[in-house]
Amino acid sequence: MITFQRIDGTPVYYWRSGRGNTTLRNWQATQAFYDSLVLWIRDLRSLSSAYGSITYLVSAGFYVNKPGEHGAGTAMDLDHVRWSGGQVSSPLDRDHASGTLATRRRYLAVDAVCRRRFRFALDGWYNAAHEDHIHSDFGGLPVRCVTGSESDTKFVQALCNNFMSSGLVVDGIWGPKTQSAFTTAKSRLGTTGDPHTSSAAWQSFLSAAARKGFANQAF
Repeated sequence: MITFQRIDGTPVYYWRSGRGNTTLRNWQATQAFYDSLVLWIRDLRSLSSAYGSITYLVSAGFYVNKPGEHGAGTAMDLDHVRWSGGQVSSPLDRDHASGTLATRRRYLAVDAVCRRRFRFALDGWYNAAHEDHIHSDFGGLPVRCVTGSESDTKFVQALCNNFMSSGLVVDGIWGPKTQSAFTTAKSRLGTTGDPHTSSAAWQSFLSAAARKGFANQAF
């Protein structure tokens, strides 16, 4: 395990015991997971560059002494992101359920960036336990879109609903309506390849979706 207070220079705060707390905290993760966190935040900076720099992150935890990926030091729970331009994305405030479309799209953009680097991302659509954070972990790498994954399917369904008004039921079942909407989304985003088998194709799709989300633009 390594100990860190910042990810690639960006401070990571903890708000679960006091909102707005800017005291630096010692976090732990494996070196390999931290290295992927660096790649993740660089992706986030690049794809959201119109917002300015990332001022800080807020997390509910990385290594936690419990079973699973957190206990292995290979997981992150993301609560909040703030940019120098004043924009925020706040899973902690249940932004996935916001009444404002631009807020939901920004949440989905952050969600998409998490999925570029981490196989499993569990978000507010996945279940009630994740309605106040986005969980990302190493389990099951490499990254790709798995139609049998409830998490991947609900993300795609929510994405298509919020960017294309697809009217899908977010039920985690990859049926013909979800496949049709996903095919349309790929076409409108101009991405090629098979995201179900190719990590590069899935990452390309996620990058294109994230750009639209940060710009608040429909597909």
